[in-house]
Amino acid sequence: MTTALATLDINQPAQVDRGLAFITQRLRSQHVAPAEREAVANVVTALSQPCDPVRTMARAAALLEPYYDKGTPQSIREIEMEDWADALDRFPDWAIDRACKWWKSAANPDRRKRPLEGDIEARCKVEMMAVRAAEIRERSGWAGVANEAPRDPVSPERANEILRAAGFAPKRFGAEAAE
Repeated sequence: MTTALATLDINQPAQVDRGLAFITQRLRSQHVAPAEREAVANVVTALSQPCDPVRTMARAAALLEPYYDKGTPQSIREIEMEDWADALDRFPDWAIDRACKWWKSAANPDRRKRPLEGDIEARCKVEMMAVRAAEIRERSGWAGVANEAPRDPVSPERANEILRAAGFAPKRFGAEAAE
């Protein structure tokens, strides 16, 4: 999967989903090889590209269209869109799109209310959680993640030998317990 993510197109929602799933899976893993860590860093970089302010203003205008007071002068709307661009400038386009779509969805109980910049900003933070967690993990040097390769599972026989050598004798049930 890492080679498929090397050409991540953040303008394609399905590829953003794959990138987020890849990051999340690696964050949950106790064994992340150095090559996988590099792949996570590359995906994080791709998913962290800042938004295009003009696109953000257009996205905000589309979100707010149903809520507009039709008598508002165009110059006021332009100022409002600049405020939206300023509030969301640290988020990538894909996160803003997801936040706006979420606002209008049935999953949002406030969808009938006019959103403020802070409402969409808060949702962008939710959308970016995996990316931010990966950035923190990378800054910490992947602390808490084992550096060794995963070991093969121990057979039941070998596990019993180890337990006996340690002086542990588990209780037995059934026919063996009667002895």
